[in-house]
Amino acid sequence: MTAHFHFVPPHPALAGLIRRHQVIRLRFASQGDEGGATPVKPYWPRPAAALAFYVRDPETLWSPLDPTPRIKPRAVVIGQPTTLTWRQGGGDFSVYQIEFEPGALYRLIGLSLEELTDGDVDAQAVFPPDFAELLHRIEDADDPTTMIQAAESYLGRLWTRRDRPVLAVDWVASRLIVRPEAGLDRLASNAGLSPRQMRRDFGGRLGVSPKLFARIARFDALIRLRNQRPEQDWLEAALGAGYYDDHHLRRDFRLFAGVSPTRFQQMEAESPERRFGYRET
Repeated sequence: MTAHFHFVPPHPALAGLIRRHQVIRLRFASQGDEGGATPVKPYWPRPAAALAFYVRDPETLWSPLDPTPRIKPRAVVIGQPTTLTWRQGGGDFSVYQIEFEPGALYRLIGLSLEELTDGDVDAQAVFPPDFAELLHRIEDADDPTTMIQAAESYLGRLWTRRDRPVLAVDWVASRLIVRPEAGLDRLASNAGLSPRQMRRDFGGRLGVSPKLFARIARFDALIRLRNQRPEQDWLEAALGAGYYDDHHLRRDFRLFAGVSPTRFQQMEAESPERRFGYRET
């Protein structure tokens, strides 16, 4: 078994578009590390829309909303998730995922993110025809740096042609990722927005309401904080992530994972990257 994890920020010129690049490659012996099926990953919701390329074996996806397994396209635009999904790659699995800054995917493609909430679409149906050339370049690349350079070159040109104005809600969402416990009314006031205007603009640009986005950001912060400090109990980690008490912690686990914190921990411990000693933080 071999693994490669590569996480880098974007080129400074694209800092308003891309939050980070992620390249992960996991190679198991045969079909799985012991000759069986490869491990399944419970993928919790994160506060991000993304563009992902599957350059080796494909990824199969299913969820409580759609329990029928399906294979993702080779390149896919992913909207804002609000619930846990199950994902399974092959014996040689490689994904290059580009996480966008809040509102940036809307500014890039002009498609309402409400149409992509808890869903995805073949990227070749969203981007111009020359996107196929980028897909081939990434599939032929031998290393993460080459992939990232190809994607940034393409997206940078498109960004220059298509960039739409930054709105105040983009700033609010960015602040919620950093401080998900921040008060929405105060953020709206600081951004010069009425609560009604903020709710309206959030839907098209982020795919969900401000309140739900804040809860997703807080839940994501909780899981990553717990992975950083696995010796903590869940309540201690929750308080560090901005939760007020155990009730709110368990409420969000029911909403976003469908299971208790303990059960989620058991499922997440079987994730494919855990076979290689890696935790998402």
